[in-house]
Amino acid sequence: MSSRKNFRRPRQIPYVFLSFLGLVVLALAAVLIWHSAGFGDETAGGPDSKPAGSDPSAVVPLPAPRIPVFEQNGIKRTASVVDGQLATYDGEQWQTSFWPGINFGATTPGHFPGQVSPTKDDYLRWFPQMQAMNIKAVRIYTILPPDFYEALAEFNAGQDKPLMLMQGIWSPEEDLIGADSNGRDAFSKTITSSFEQEIRDAAAVVHGQADIPARTGHASGTYKADVSPYLLGWIVGTEWYPYAVQATNEAHVGMKPYAGKYFRAKAEASPFESWLAQMLDVLAEEEMKYGWQHPVSFTNWVTTDPLDHPNEPLPQEDLVPVDPMHIEPTQDWSAGYFASYHVYPYYPDSLRRDQKYLDYVNAAGEKDPYAGYLNELRAHHTGIPLIIAEFGMPSSRGIAHYGLLGRSQGMHQEQQQGELNAGMLKQIYNEDYDGALLFEWQDEWFKFTWNTIELEAPGDRRAMWRNRLTNEEHFGVVAIEPEETAEDAMTIDGRTDDWEKRGLVAEDVGNGVKMAMTHDASDLYVLLQKDGGDWNFDADELTLGFDTTPGGSRNAKLAPGIRFDGGQEFLARFAAGQGGRLYVNSGYDQFSWLYGYKLKSVPYKAAYANDEAGLFLPWKLALNRELYLPQSKVDTPFEAYDVGKLHWGTNDPESDKFNNLSDWYLEGDTLELRIPWMLLGFTDPSRLQVWKYPYGTDSVTPIDTNGISVSAVLSQAGSPSKAAPKSRMYTWDAWDLPAYHERPKKSFDILKDAFSEYDGQVEGSTRN
Repeated sequence: MSSRKNFRRPRQIPYVFLSFLGLVVLALAAVLIWHSAGFGDETAGGPDSKPAGSDPSAVVPLPAPRIPVFEQNGIKRTASVVDGQLATYDGEQWQTSFWPGINFGATTPGHFPGQVSPTKDDYLRWFPQMQAMNIKAVRIYTILPPDFYEALAEFNAGQDKPLMLMQGIWSPEEDLIGADSNGRDAFSKTITSSFEQEIRDAAAVVHGQADIPARTGHASGTYKADVSPYLLGWIVGTEWYPYAVQATNEAHVGMKPYAGKYFRAKAEASPFESWLAQMLDVLAEEEMKYGWQHPVSFTNWVTTDPLDHPNEPLPQEDLVPVDPMHIEPTQDWSAGYFASYHVYPYYPDSLRRDQKYLDYVNAAGEKDPYAGYLNELRAHHTGIPLIIAEFGMPSSRGIAHYGLLGRSQGMHQEQQQGELNAGMLKQIYNEDYDGALLFEWQDEWFKFTWNTIELEAPGDRRAMWRNRLTNEEHFGVVAIEPEETAEDAMTIDGRTDDWEKRGLVAEDVGNGVKMAMTHDASDLYVLLQKDGGDWNFDADELTLGFDTTPGGSRNAKLAPGIRFDGGQEFLARFAAGQGGRLYVNSGYDQFSWLYGYKLKSVPYKAAYANDEAGLFLPWKLALNRELYLPQSKVDTPFEAYDVGKLHWGTNDPESDKFNNLSDWYLEGDTLELRIPWMLLGFTDPSRLQVWKYPYGTDSVTPIDTNGISVSAVLSQAGSPSKAAPKSRMYTWDAWDLPAYHERPKKSFDILKDAFSEYDGQVEGSTRN
């Protein structure tokens, strides 16, 4: 999609409660849990053998589940749709509940989703943490390795209130999109047969009767753990590509609605909706082979919702609907059917442009466009349960899209992340939804987003380093941070003990400054110590030059009088009233090259192309191109964000000055910086690669570098310097598997408290 490429992301997903004594024990255990070193690095796999759906006697012997099972006419259920709501069986009756949960990714640093790197020990560590956070349901997007299901079965066997599972089934997304991105007919034999096999495998996996051969990019192995008693529901498919929906509908005009034994399409259903009904029916048939039924849904999102968005500027974002109300279960499917959507407040643009949402007043009497959308979506889905299967905010140093009421796609401190997520959770609950699954449990380094992906090359190395500018990497409530333990990590706090631990001492670089450098998988760290007194940026000015590749300017109009000993790609300045800012050489600036020189979307000067001219520009990320709003009949301007503004604070989570966005901190004569790799032009720091000067290659192309040369000039405020600074070179060894550790974000406890408010049964509903 243009929208998928530009503003969306790959997806990836949790429930439960203990007795009072259990919670006390869990809380004590959690203190130890958070200090564990991290995940394993195995790649899941399994032997080639017989197909899914084999021998029931092969199920792993585990303690009997405590969860009661309802059985009628030989069919078992633990979850069901009752009176239009999701319910679980308590041994006597069906209890409806609001389901606060979480989406759960399948990666650890250095790995991609198809490598399914988490181990059983990881899962057994995370499940109690989820429970401690008052999470009631965990959603996964696809089949995970046997370790996941074995760990879930073992963990839940000891629980009075188990962690429920929302099992996703991955659709053949790339085939539906097509190599040319024009979309493909879902009824094509390749797509349909592939999806049906994935559905059969998923059913066999959940019931502990699968043997899946090894296949690149997929989990495999022998599955013997039966987790069907803990299955709250199925969520089938991925976010539907609008051009695939359109292609399917156009290829089958006049198609008779699908009518299956367990699911059928209504008379008004489109061909694509009929195809979905057929896929749900395949799943139901597979479930019945094991004597079980569970509630069934399919993934949907704002792009293919059934609502009208008259002010949506991008045609593909309101091109074609996929309406859950056009599909229904037959009387033979007692477990029922529900709808699930991914809904974020910052994209598509209609959520902040449609006047009906801007005018909506929420339950607290405040205007809230997110609640306005939720209200309209809920009103459409009468008579069936409806959950928000994805919502969330990232605590990233970068940003990809503006949102209203502070709900932007990035640039949030962790406490703000928690508060915004808790606020959205409340809006979802107040608008009469049946559940809300937060995106996501842990940060994932492999993720990408539209406004940084071209600067991350090669793409198959993205998981090896953390890009603080990529918002998609930072949605988790658990931070995944460089170095094996917190004790090994670098901390910018005005102290030098961590530098000394690494055997590093600041060395004289002239101009009254001593400097040292080090790095991790996320940042370059620079230690600057001032001779003869404390740093005072009311009286001092500090200029830093960064040289990574041939080319660049030896002087800078922002720092008159300074003559560097090599061409500079970047310049950092600390001065009175400005704090700290990082600037990029105009000839090296990918933003003005792409959006000014190439696309003519922002103001541009021909002088920018001269990398020796000494022009240094603000470091910007694009957030939105100029758009036309069809209902308002107005043009909206290009939107960008100056990510070169350096944030003050410490990255020490125990400090009251903690700021996860922080880039610099000073104490007395000691100034410490941590600069995200991408801000210094690195496309892959794990392989020492930066981007070339774009005007010479007409592209953003990676090139090897020997490291980074840094110069420092201290001068009096307002007085031009005549210094000729001595640069210092820093280099490092390439790496293939990054060290990392886990840390609960400041949002964790905020969301723990928020989720605890929804730990009760729901007696009734206002919906009709």
